[in-house]
Amino acid sequence: MAPNLHLIIHNIISVISIILIIGLSLFTYLNGRKKQANITASLLLFAATIFTVTHTIGINIADTNISWWVLMINLIIFMAAALQVHSVLALVGQTHEKKWVIILFYAVATLLIIFFILNPHLFLLKPVSKMYFPNYYVPGTLNIVRIIFLFVIALPYSVFVLLRAYHKSAEPLQKSQYLYWAATVTIAYLIIFIPNFLVYDIQIDPIWGMLFAPVMIVPFLYGAMKYEMMNIKVIAKQAFFFALAVSAVGGIITLFNYSNIWIQQVIPSFPYWITAFISAVLTVTLSIIIWEKLRKNDMLKYEFITTVTHKFRTPLTHIKWSAENISLTKMLPDTREQLSIIVSANAKLVELTDLLVKASELEGDIDGYHSEKMDLSNFVKGIVGSLTKQIQLKQLIVNKEIAPDLFVMGVASKIQFVVQTLIENSISYTHSGGEIVIKTEKVDKNAIFSVTDTGIGIPPNEFPLLFSKFYRATNARLVDTEGMGIGLYMSKQIIERHKGKIWAVSAGEGKGSTFSFSLPILS
Repeated sequence: MAPNLHLIIHNIISVISIILIIGLSLFTYLNGRKKQANITASLLLFAATIFTVTHTIGINIADTNISWWVLMINLIIFMAAALQVHSVLALVGQTHEKKWVIILFYAVATLLIIFFILNPHLFLLKPVSKMYFPNYYVPGTLNIVRIIFLFVIALPYSVFVLLRAYHKSAEPLQKSQYLYWAATVTIAYLIIFIPNFLVYDIQIDPIWGMLFAPVMIVPFLYGAMKYEMMNIKVIAKQAFFFALAVSAVGGIITLFNYSNIWIQQVIPSFPYWITAFISAVLTVTLSIIIWEKLRKNDMLKYEFITTVTHKFRTPLTHIKWSAENISLTKMLPDTREQLSIIVSANAKLVELTDLLVKASELEGDIDGYHSEKMDLSNFVKGIVGSLTKQIQLKQLIVNKEIAPDLFVMGVASKIQFVVQTLIENSISYTHSGGEIVIKTEKVDKNAIFSVTDTGIGIPPNEFPLLFSKFYRATNARLVDTEGMGIGLYMSKQIIERHKGKIWAVSAGEGKGSTFSFSLPILS
């Protein structure tokens, strides 16, 4: 094979590895963003991404000086080794017990990086052409320190910690997590070592070393899917594999586009439009598949909720009738108390079922929207009055700032649902003795309703999913364990179908929040 083709294949594999490492980094972090093991592991993968990117760029640059400067960025590998040890100790729960080890690794890594920045020639000499690379590493006299730190100290220590934890643990799931992480780390490091042969002029093709990401992803994903390695719980496995398939097709499209470089060099007369056409066909096909898949999933969810909720109604009605008939007979006080619990629980189930039915009908647009002229201000006053008992029970201070004559077009029952949901949420999530401000006003050509409270507030990272179906903020779940996380979703759907907008603002957790919506005002 021609040297150019070797280099192109090397670069393609490198790009695939970079994409996979970035994906693994995000996947690990998003599945445990508050867990130290996941954070450090994702940072480790991010450092590996920087190393792979700079390696790929550096060896492709023809200018020796620029190539040298780019390859010097690979000093980050020392920090990657420290992150590796930290992530392993966090996984086995020994960060406090082995705190001095973590500090030592970070300190040594930092000192080595600083030392080699001040004495770069000891780490890396000016690169030269090797095999099919325009420029490749020429090690400095102390470059061997890198190999010792990574492969003689960090890797064996990490595997030792994992295997020791494996033998000490009595939980099968935990043992499997440790074993598969040890396998993943070992496989990755052994493959990563391969490019070092050419660094020291041993003629082994470094291309095999760039396969570390595609190879390590197998035990990593197997451990994550089956044994929840790195605290990863993949619930939507079908969606996860679908995402992998999409990534694979995206990689193929990238490969087609990149191959044009080689084709143009080897066969200048080859029509460029052929590979461009194939890429376009793949892109369109992928788009159609994604659209069909999403449409099918939405239909299945809609049919499932509709079927289940309607099936619930019949037995719930029978329970209600039977309980009412039994309540008319003579019974002991304890029996009557137990019956009242049954009636109350049944009523709650009926309420939840009705809510799900409304959400299902809202998505299917079964009701239709028959708007009428309504005064939003008077409407809000009436709803606040109906919630007086709830407000008094929590001893809340409620201030009303209601602007008069705010006429809008809307479906009264649906706007009532939104206003009542927002006010009830403020009541539920505001501590006793707190304050709520309910306000209506005219802003430009819109009527604005807002409810501001001094309650639990909204964490910044929760905002993107706030109005999603069945989603509830972490602090909200702690305060009210019975909520379904569907009220805000339905409110958003209703307001948007009224050609309005709904939003929330909060200074942060424990600092209260304001929920607002706007509707076009009638002139």
